[in-house]
This record gives sequence, structure tokens and C-alpha cells, in this order.
Amino acid sequence: MYSNVPSTASSQESLMSLSSDEGQGGSDLDNINVVVRVRPLASHEVGKKDIQAVQFPGEGQIMVDDQINGHSRVYTFNVVFEPEASQEDVFEFSGLKRLVDMALDGFACTVLAYGQTGAGKTYTLTGPQGEGAGISHEPGVINLAFSYLYEGIKQRKSEDFVIHASYLEIYNEHVLDLLNPSPKHLPVRWSKDKGFYAENLFAVECEDEGDLQGVLEEGKKNRQVRSHNMNEHSSRSHTLLVLTLTAETRDLDDPHTFIRRQGKLSLVDLAGSEKTKKTNSKGETLVEANNINKSLLVLGNCISALADPRKRSGHIPYRDSCLTKLLAESLGGGGMALMIACVSPSRTNAPETISTLRYASRAKRIKTKPIVRMDPREQLIMSLKREVKLLRMENTYLRQQTNLVNGINVIMNQGGREITVEDGNTGNQKELEKDLTTMVNNYMQENENLRAENAQLHQMRELLIRDHELVCKENERLMKKLADMEQGLVRSPTHEECRQNPRSDSTMSSAMSFGNSGLWKSLANISKEREAEKPGSSNGERKPPH
Repeated sequence: MYSNVPSTASSQESLMSLSSDEGQGGSDLDNINVVVRVRPLASHEVGKKDIQAVQFPGEGQIMVDDQINGHSRVYTFNVVFEPEASQEDVFEFSGLKRLVDMALDGFACTVLAYGQTGAGKTYTLTGPQGEGAGISHEPGVINLAFSYLYEGIKQRKSEDFVIHASYLEIYNEHVLDLLNPSPKHLPVRWSKDKGFYAENLFAVECEDEGDLQGVLEEGKKNRQVRSHNMNEHSSRSHTLLVLTLTAETRDLDDPHTFIRRQGKLSLVDLAGSEKTKKTNSKGETLVEANNINKSLLVLGNCISALADPRKRSGHIPYRDSCLTKLLAESLGGGGMALMIACVSPSRTNAPETISTLRYASRAKRIKTKPIVRMDPREQLIMSLKREVKLLRMENTYLRQQTNLVNGINVIMNQGGREITVEDGNTGNQKELEKDLTTMVNNYMQENENLRAENAQLHQMRELLIRDHELVCKENERLMKKLADMEQGLVRSPTHEECRQNPRSDSTMSSAMSFGNSGLWKSLANISKEREAEKPGSSNGERKPPH
């Protein structure tokens, strides 16, 4: 598709557009890196006099004419490669080199090519398709990554690397081994240590770049490819080429111990989304297209959920498709990912181009937490060693502060080991110990005094609370007595009321006598209590309140 057009340009600015805030090395490590590549117009599109519907208004921007709404849409990404960009430009400025370096450091890294069918995904990754297409002419970014990988291994002379490669395809929602072809499908399992993986997948140890190239060519030969109206060599399956990089290096703190890391580089070529109206797919090709669109739809749902902070902590539908199961670690796990969104510049494909750019915009918002992949047991050992080293440093610092070492100063070297240095001023050792003992004794005596004083304060507090309760009870008793007196005074009749009602003189007089008698009795009781409370009472003691 690309081989009929020139792949060079006069200046680097015409090859690509770089985002002003992202740059080659400035992309956020916690976000999926997304770049866009626009292919040139194909020969059949030029023959139909189709025109280009995309423009590049600024750095890292692409503008597409939306024929449905009648206006243009602008999208911003890390990098936007224009039609004149070559394969070397994509490899150099997309961030793929950085992912290879991170895989060598022990991280899990993934490269995904996504886009409409016929947009140039497979060409970008593996180069030209068809018979007679070799890697010498315009190699894909995967071929360039192989060369860069082994160059990086040669530069890391202190580390020993072992590389294993596996190659699989997801065809009609079934996993097939491309290096060991068989009609039997591979089941997708899940484990706590590995996550989702294809069981019994054949892996090949690769000693040099030629072995990796052979693995790639063998997988391409066994992959499902068909032809339809939009693409002569249309991929009918998703492929995953996984490189496992096992590295061993000596521990700096313990030369007899080796640290093992296991990086992973996954190269994913997604089958293109299709509209059957344009591809005119029928029969088996139609079934393949439906399964492709279904898996891409599930992948889009997972990306939408991961990009939304409110839904990210909830359920992510990884299990709805074999593709999302195997990409679960790349999208939402502890690795790094690069998405290469391939689009067509043709006006007739503008709706599909907008859909692809929306897809990529959502993926750009996904955040991941890259971690170094190590064996759990070795990771625990490293953590314990680190903790022991910190405790040794803390112990040495405390011993220096308290001067408890017998005339010896202890220091720490860079490796965390203790080095003792004799102190010449050992004559004051006994005086220092005596002063320290006296200080500790004084502190203990002061602590005992404070405890005794605190106990006395608690006892006084209890006495005050008890006296306060007695005073409150006495106050309530007197208030009740005063209320009874006021009630008795209100009930006694007056002389004016007796004159106004002479017929009830006997009743009024009896009520008055009863009220007066109750009043006098109350006053008499109060006076007796007051006499009893005087100091000159018969018993000479104060009676407690009732």
C-alpha cells in the first residue's frame, strides 16, 4: 500500500508534528502514549479522484472534515506523522525506542497498532505485505526494534539476557499458536502471578536478531489473511508477538547474589474495524468481520472505563473477549503502552478516521503504574535486604547519638556495612558513664514525683466532685420546700373574698384555718431546723441535710 508512494521528504518538519507539551522524552510515564500516522492516498483512491480530508494545523494536531456535521474536528496527540513520514521516522520519534529500553530494565511494555482496515497498521509494524516483500526494503518498526534491542543488550555488558519469543493470533475469538500451527485452540487461563495467559503457548529462545526475524516471518506466513474491496491483504485476526527478556545482574551489596528481572515487550497488530457495506464481505469473511468488530468493541468499552476516573475503580469487562484478557496487563496493569493509531486521509473514509481518533483520544487518558517485573520470592528477599540496611543505618545513628560505644566511633560505608574507628579520648569514659547514670537516676526520680503529684490531684478532684453533688442535692431540697411554701400562700383566702361571698363563711373559715395551720407548721419546722444548725445547739454538731 505504501510502496507506490515516496517515503522521504525535504525537511523533518514535513514528516511529523510533535506536540508542544509532550516532546520526544517528555510524555508522562503514567499515561498511555498515543501517536497518529496518516498513510498516503492509495492508488485506487487516486484513480477515483478522491481528495485528502485531513490537515495538520499545528504541532501534534490533526484536523478532519466532518461531512455529517459540516465542520472540522481537531485532535491533539503526542506525535502526528504526516503521509511523507518513513518507517525510521515512526520508530525514532514515536517513543518505541524508550519502550525497548524500559523492557530491558524489567518493565512490561506494549505496542498496539489500531485503525480502520486498510489504514496501514500491518505495514507500519512489519513492512510491505505479499510475495516478494522482504525486510530490506522499508522494514517495519518491529524489525527496527529487533536491531535496537540487541544493540542495547551489547551495551549492557554487566547483565546476562535470555530472550524467548512467542507468537499467537486471535481468530474468531479463538487463540491459535502461529509458531506451532495446530487446529486445536489454546485456552486462556488466569493465575495470580501471571494474570491472563495462553496455556501451552510455544516459546522459542532467540540468541540473535536473525532468530527474531525468523520468528516474525514464520508467524506472518501462518496468519489468516484475506482480500476484500478495501484491502488486498487484510488481516483477519489479531496477532500478539511477545518477547520475554530475562536479565541477571550481580547485587552491589552482595557480590555472591544475582538479581533477576523479567521484562516483556508485546507487539500487537489489531485487525482493522470494517464496514461490511464498503468491504462487501460475504460468507466466512463476514463472520470474521463480525468477530473482529465485536472484540474491538469490547476493547473500546475497556478503554472507556479505564479512561474515566469514576469507572476505573469498578468493573472492567476484560473477560468479555480473548483480546481484552490478553491485553489486561498492558492497559490497566503495571506496564507501559504505546498506541499507533493509523488513519486514512481519504474523504470517503472520514467517518472511520474520526472514529479512530476518538478511540485514540480516550486511550490517551488511561493511567498506568509501571513496575519492574521480578519473581515474588526474589522481590521479597530484596525488600528484606533493603529493610535490614535501613535498620543498620538507624542503629548506628542512635549509637552515635547516645555515645554508648566503648570509646569507638561507628560509621557506615556506602554498602551499608559498619566500619569501626578507634577513639583516642578513652580517658573520659568513666566520667561520661557516671554523668549518664546520674542523669538517668534524676529523670527516674522526677518521674516518680510527677506520678505522686498526679495521684494527689486525682484524689482532690474526686473529693470536689463529691462535695459538688451534695451541694446540688441540698439546693434541690430547698427549692422544693420554697415551692411548697409559695403554693400554700396562694391557696389561703383573703378577707375581701370572704365579704363578697357571705353564704360560704363556714367553708371559707375552715379552709382559712387549714391553710393557716399548714403555713404555721411549715414556718415552725424551718425555725426548728435553723435553731438546730446554730453552733450553740444541744449536741454541738451540725446535722447533715436530709
